[in-house]
Amino acid sequence: MSDKYREWDAAYLVGALPATDRREYEEHLATCAECSAAVASLTAVPAALAALPSDQALVTVATTTPNLLPGLARKVQEDRRRRRFRVGGMVAAVAAVSIGIGAVIAVPLVQDKPQGDYVVLAQTVASKLSADARLVPERWGTTIEISCRYDELATPSERARGYELYLTDASGKAQLLATWTAAPGTTVKPAATTKLQRAEIRALDIRSSETGRILLAVHF
Repeated sequence: MSDKYREWDAAYLVGALPATDRREYEEHLATCAECSAAVASLTAVPAALAALPSDQALVTVATTTPNLLPGLARKVQEDRRRRRFRVGGMVAAVAAVSIGIGAVIAVPLVQDKPQGDYVVLAQTVASKLSADARLVPERWGTTIEISCRYDELATPSERARGYELYLTDASGKAQLLATWTAAPGTTVKPAATTKLQRAEIRALDIRSSETGRILLAVHF
């Protein structure tokens, strides 16, 4: 590797090269196997850098690993202004930190365990309807996610019907949260929100919008 291009690989990857030098380096890469190999060895670094601007990612990293990122970002900016390419050590540091970052960033992505209370609504009358619900506490109240199934064994002659989700609070007052239509063999997943906290909810029920009859219910 020629001395001129020895330290250009890291600057090239993080975008610190001026446009003219970038074009020159790309032409050089086409003919230099050693420089191409050096660039290839650092290909994981841009992905780590791309993940870092997120405030959430920065906060997460700060709680688990030394927060080198602000200093590293300033270093890149200084190098751009000065058109200097001595960022090899900085990129190596990012690569080292990215080992920890990879694990940290992966945590929220793999934490797909549902939150909240999962409940099954019981039939109050015989019907082809079944449903379950998840109540997720929020700072401002509660999110209620419903999965309502209309038995696929229902005869094709049966038509779509309307349903309503009601919530009963601690005072015994019922309020309408959602409405939907379901046909035989379908699953509908309406979601609703309420300003009531989870502890203030005493019951959920699903009613026929045609007759008002309660078909499914759960009490807390």
